[in-house]
Amino acid sequence: MKIRLYFLVLLSSSLIILLYQGCNNNPVVTNTNTNPSPQASTQDAKYAVQWMDLLYNAVSNQDVNPPKASRIYSYCSIAMYESVKNGMPNYASLSGQLNGMPTMPGISTTAIYDWPSVIAGSMPIMIRALMDTIINITDQSITSMANTQIAERRKATSDSIVNRSLAYGQSIANQILTWVQTDNYIQTRTMVYNVPPRSQNPAFWAPTDPVHLHPLEPFWGLIRTFALPNAHYCDVPMNKPFDTTAGSPFYNDALEVLNTVANLSLEQQNIALYWQDKLRTGTPAGHWVSIMNQVAGIKNLKLDETVAMYALTCIAMADAFISCWEIKYVYNLLRPYTFIRQYIGPSNWQSFLPIPPFPEYTSGHSTQSAAAAEVLTNLFGTNFSFTDTTLVQLGYTPRTFNSFYAARDEAAISRLYGGIHYRQAIENGKTEGALVGQTVISRVHLKLY
Repeated sequence: MKIRLYFLVLLSSSLIILLYQGCNNNPVVTNTNTNPSPQASTQDAKYAVQWMDLLYNAVSNQDVNPPKASRIYSYCSIAMYESVKNGMPNYASLSGQLNGMPTMPGISTTAIYDWPSVIAGSMPIMIRALMDTIINITDQSITSMANTQIAERRKATSDSIVNRSLAYGQSIANQILTWVQTDNYIQTRTMVYNVPPRSQNPAFWAPTDPVHLHPLEPFWGLIRTFALPNAHYCDVPMNKPFDTTAGSPFYNDALEVLNTVANLSLEQQNIALYWQDKLRTGTPAGHWVSIMNQVAGIKNLKLDETVAMYALTCIAMADAFISCWEIKYVYNLLRPYTFIRQYIGPSNWQSFLPIPPFPEYTSGHSTQSAAAAEVLTNLFGTNFSFTDTTLVQLGYTPRTFNSFYAARDEAAISRLYGGIHYRQAIENGKTEGALVGQTVISRVHLKLY
């Protein structure tokens, strides 16, 4: 009787698992709780935060462009998550869930691992490999961070455990880097883009300064997405077609840019500058990485929750950039600068912020901020208040928000204040980013139960 009952329970459990996986497009890789290592839920988040802070500074110091930066943040956060995942019994691997991601190396079920040391083994390899070049200050920072963390962990546990953990982290990084090599990034470095002339279509983008005659990353839409089925999965079509007729919806959008820039309040100027996220910053995605670093402190997150937050949010931001850049080069829309000078006047009109060297629709800031806000709101709720101190070191006053959506909205509208985006690119960009965030949430399952 006992044997029969055990068999029925086992059969029922198997059917539940099969039914769950059958309803889920992405196979969930289960974790085991048999390893004797300490759980990541008992360990300090500072080890992850320190590496993401270093990565922000590396992007800042090396002047990495925004799409590239989002890719770097995403792969590094995935490596960090996988480095710790075996110390997170109720979390699943991202292998089999993200597009093309291979199975990660396993661990000994009887040996003890130190998860902060695993991170210290994986992150130096990841950061150095993902940067196109490494300047001295970045290289030295990586070495110093690794040495400091490893020395601290050797005081907390045995050398043999630290050494085993470092080796495991290195194996995680090396396996992820085999995946990195297949995302089309290398191929797009040598592709040639011929700028379509406005004589072919007056709605087309045109260079706005003699230095940037070619648009930034015209083939970024070909980069393999992380969780989206494809780059155009969350496209939001233009609802105000190009039109030079005075009073038309498109003309009025351009007129709004002209009037807004002419009447900027001091607060609007501050908002435009605060979210510019250009020189000496970690780019737009890095701004949200910095916000996550602050969230980890506000919420007193442990290591497991922190690496999960980084992974899911950075994946969403990277996919948002791919989605946004794909649609930018579908529409190839001119900036307000060009439209105002040619169709409204004055012919010497200037925007408040420097004009980014790529097509206008949709707004990258709006799209990726909306994706990040969607994930973070899903994790921490709609009423999470925080004061953002990201740019204090550059002399900016901290800004306080009553939700992630409020920060998203301010980041988005900053592009109108800067005079570099039409309203439809901002609003539709937020819609696009929200769709990206929701898709990532629905397709990437971190928790097993």
